[in-house]
Order: sequence, then structure tokens, then C-alpha cells
Amino acid sequence: MTSDGWILTNAHVVQDCGRIEVKGKGDAADPRIDEINDLAVVKISGGELKPLAFRKSPTRLGEDIVAVGYPLATLLADSVKITTGNVNALAGIRNDTRYIQISTPIQPGNSGGPVVDRDGYLLGITSATLSKKTADDIGITAQNVNFAIRASVAELFMESQSLVAQTPENAEKSEPVSTADLADRVTPSVFQILCYPKAVAPATAMTPKAPDVEQQPPSRSANLPTNRASSEEASLDVPLARSGFVRHPKGVAPIKMTATGDSKTTGQVPNGSPVVVTEVLGDWYQVTIGGASGYMHYSWVRIDQFDEPASDGRFVQIKSFRTLDDARLFIKGSAVPLSAHLAANGWIAVTLHDVYGEQEAKDLSNALKAQGLIAKDAMVTYGNSYVRKVCCD
Repeated sequence: MTSDGWILTNAHVVQDCGRIEVKGKGDAADPRIDEINDLAVVKISGGELKPLAFRKSPTRLGEDIVAVGYPLATLLADSVKITTGNVNALAGIRNDTRYIQISTPIQPGNSGGPVVDRDGYLLGITSATLSKKTADDIGITAQNVNFAIRASVAELFMESQSLVAQTPENAEKSEPVSTADLADRVTPSVFQILCYPKAVAPATAMTPKAPDVEQQPPSRSANLPTNRASSEEASLDVPLARSGFVRHPKGVAPIKMTATGDSKTTGQVPNGSPVVVTEVLGDWYQVTIGGASGYMHYSWVRIDQFDEPASDGRFVQIKSFRTLDDARLFIKGSAVPLSAHLAANGWIAVTLHDVYGEQEAKDLSNALKAQGLIAKDAMVTYGNSYVRKVCCD
């Protein structure tokens, strides 16, 4: 936003970072944060930068806009990306006039990116999208309901930090330019911000600032599985399951009377409860938990003898194969980075390459399904049945 290196973004992008890097420009310093309005500025040094100018005329309902950012950078191309759309409303959730509602599709990684008009002037800063929780509550999956913080709010924030906003060089209305020419004009002013955590911690689901919207998380992953396939062929032997702990998506797992899903439930045990496996019966374990015994499906228990991460990170499983060769062939032809894991039943499970927090895994899965890059029946899973990673680099 200034020629001497002040960059504007969302507060939720940089708020809890141990180190902030602006890709291609080195580390950023002096983060200044407005948590209430979800805005922040950081400072980089080195070289003259080309700032974006703030739009001075009022935002118009229905006008054409372009959003610029780095969505899904860990999965798709890591270059800057643009999407087009319109201004759908001149206020946000519950008539919050700090926001405009936009139809430009946004994904994790768009946070903090500019929304510009057809002259390349700043209208807003991408910030939030309608949450899945709200969609579940109302029973409707609303499409392209996204929100950007008004540029005028960002300008006031910059003034509070004694930073001078850029104004348009030519006040006269010019002819709208093509999207390609607009990209050439705007993208030199947009940078990817990388947030490095203060300490390694289990991935957790992001908590929205308000019950109706959820912030777009920075596109980053945590708890990456160890790549044992890089130097030698990973073993396809499944170790005998002897112990573990309950890890169920609902937070509690049932104990069944027999090794079938339709069997009577004799008890409920919370996640984290230690489990002793006395016998493996296909997809079921005969278990002892405290003083109780019965049967649990193998997907409800994280086994100590398996090599995959024991944290709360989530996998996004795309497909499964009977042989590793078939899985390798599928991965080689994929448009996104994938990994293969030996499952306890001997099959090969193919997943997105990284392990994510719960909400990020769901966001990535939904976004990739919408773009036709992964199967519609791909699922978010703990990966309890995964023994070890067996492929691929």
C-alpha cells in the first residue's frame, strides 16, 4: 500500500505468527494489527514497490470486480491467481457496513488479498465467507457468499498508523480494461504472506469470529506425515494391532456387542480413551477399555503400532486401490499433489499430500471438488486405519 514497503492484509493471517515472510521479499517486521476490523499491516524492506491506489468514488451495487490472491497455494500453482465477480450487496452480515458482499469465489489463501474495480483501484480486502455451520443451520448451501472489508475502513486504519494511502493519479473515468490487462496492472502489488507458527502444535479447527461467517485460513498445513518412501521402498506389511486410543469424528465411539455395525451398543467411550486390542476380526477389533469389553470398528481406533501421525490432523482421502502400482499410476496423473498410505485392511488409500486442521481439510476438499480436481466422494478422515505412508515424492 506504500512505495516504501507497507503491506496490507487481514489480522487473522498474521496475528499469531512466530515469523512472517513475504514471499520473494524476505521477512516482514513491525506487524500492526486491528483485530476488531480484521486488518493488519507489515513492513518489508528492499526496493521500490508499486502501491495500489484507493478507490475514492462510492462502491456501486452490481459493479464488476476482480479479487487477487494465492488460494490453495499448497495444492495448485503457487503463482498469484485472480477471480472475477460482482458486488452483491453494500453491507455484510446483519447489515455490517464495514463490509461489502462479493460473488468472486475465494478459498483458503485469498485472505488479505485486494478486491479491485475495473480501473485497478482498491475497493476492499478479502476477509470471510459464509460458514458451513450457517449452511447446515439454514439447510441451504449458499454459493459464492463472500465478504470483503471496505477500502475506506482500511484507509482509516492506515491513517491511524500514520501511513499515507495512495490516491488515483487520474481522477477522470477511464475506459475499463480487459481482465488480462487488469491482472498485469494489479498483480505486481500483491504478495503471498507465509505465517510460521511460534511452536509446533496439533492442528486444530479454526474458530470463526462470528457465528455466521468464517475467516479464510492462511493456506498452510501441519503435522506432515514422515516420508519414508523417499530413500527406500516402504513395507507393505501390516503390524498386528495390540493397543491404541479412541479417535472418533463425533468425539465418542460406541462399543458393540458383536463385530457388526447393526449390533447392540453396550457403551460409549470418549476420544483419548486407551484401548487394548485382543483380536483383529476383519474390519473390527475385539477390545478391552477399562473394565468393559466388546467390539469397535477399526476406523474408530488409532493404533499405537501404526506409523502415521497420532495428532488430531485430518487427511482428505481421494480414492483407494487394491495395489500400490495402481495407486502410483493414479497419483502420477493427478493435477494436485497426492500421497498413498497402506491401510490396515491391505488396501492403498490415496490422500492429499498434507495433513490439515479439521476446518481447513473441509475447505480444501470442498474447493477441489467444486473445481473438479478430486472425486465428489472424497472424504475428510483421521486416517486411523492408515499404517504408514508408502508413496510418493
